Amino acid sequence: MRNPRMSRTPGIPASPEREDMTLLDAAVVVVAALAAAVLGRRIAGLARQPAMVGEIVLCLLLGAVLAASGLHLLDSADTVVRTVGHAGLALFVTGAVHGMRTEGARPVGRAVVGLALGSVLLPMAAGVGVAAWVMSSGDSALRGDSPAPALTLMLAVALSVTAVPVLAGILQDHGLERTLTGRLSLTAAVTIDAITWPLLAVAVALAKGGGGPLRTAAVLGGGAVVALVARRAATAPAVRRAAVRYPVLAVVTAAALSVAAATTTQELGCTDVLGAALVGLALPADGPFERVGRTVGVAGRRTLPVYFVVTGATFLTGAGAGVPWTAIVVVTVAAIAAKLIGSYAGARAGALPRPVALRLATLMNTRGLTELVVLQAGLASGVLTPRLYLALVVMALVTTVLSGPLLRAVGGPAPAPPTRVGRATPAVIGDERTW
Repeated sequence: MRNPRMSRTPGIPASPEREDMTLLDAAVVVVAALAAAVLGRRIAGLARQPAMVGEIVLCLLLGAVLAASGLHLLDSADTVVRTVGHAGLALFVTGAVHGMRTEGARPVGRAVVGLALGSVLLPMAAGVGVAAWVMSSGDSALRGDSPAPALTLMLAVALSVTAVPVLAGILQDHGLERTLTGRLSLTAAVTIDAITWPLLAVAVALAKGGGGPLRTAAVLGGGAVVALVARRAATAPAVRRAAVRYPVLAVVTAAALSVAAATTTQELGCTDVLGAALVGLALPADGPFERVGRTVGVAGRRTLPVYFVVTGATFLTGAGAGVPWTAIVVVTVAAIAAKLIGSYAGARAGALPRPVALRLATLMNTRGLTELVVLQAGLASGVLTPRLYLALVVMALVTTVLSGPLLRAVGGPAPAPPTRVGRATPAVIGDERTW
């Protein structure tokens, strides 16, 4: 049954009482989402897991429970809950993309190229194999009706993802953020992200059919030009002085642009992630804008639990009564094997020692939040069915949970770096180097 407190009949104005009840329901859901996130992070901490894992699981389950209880969060496209959730997603993506450009000095050369290529190519090939298995399975609830090229590219992207935010947290927890392992893994993950977002937009465009690919190419090209022009304009002395003098206004403006750009690209037939990423590219990486980008990202990160609740209400209630166990096993095994083997082979091809290559392989297997953003875009565009989405979400959580135990199994974190290390001079510690 539809819950009249969460929806209204199109064309019939809502009475003031019903509108108030709708807003009250939305406020309760938002507060419940934030509370579930806090509880999930604490549970994950007790289990020695990344805080993101507990937060995601509890919020997804909360969304499913709310939907099952009759709160149809998806009845109206402009509900407060959905608006808050997608705004949080846009802000997070903008902050994440901007943060990729504001990191300190990174290692470059053969090691990074080898690791990045190994961590992308074999997982993408595995994704193509999984797509072929899905299309030949005969399970229409798993396959759906999306075009084969769109599904193939989506799965190739999904299996190649490495989550920069969660990876950075794991490195910090293990004292690896300033070691060779930490720098190489983050640099490779950032490189993979730079490949992921455009390919994701192409996969969504292929699902639209018709002029979708051409429209996406036009949006990508036009958006990139606008982002570059905006970045150059933001470097003007007057703009920088204004950002320093009015920091709150600068943050609000960047946040508004992020949400507006995400909404625009979604309405143009692309994913909303694309618009938010373009704003992250448009913000300068230095000066007062470093703080602006970081603040926008933190605001998005704090609001993301609402997005997870909406996601849980979407796919857990649409996946059917049965859990796609076979798909979960196939996707998870393929994703783990491809990442571990590909990353290790790439690191070794980059002339890195075997212990470092093993650590890098375990870290690059972290999917985390970036994976969920990619998967949500696939679900929203119809490329992924709810059942296939569920299998991929389980894969993302399992690979993230395994990062810590696998890292300890291959030798654990490197020794703590010395207190004095030159800013650009590497120091050797065992088989690691620190910057």
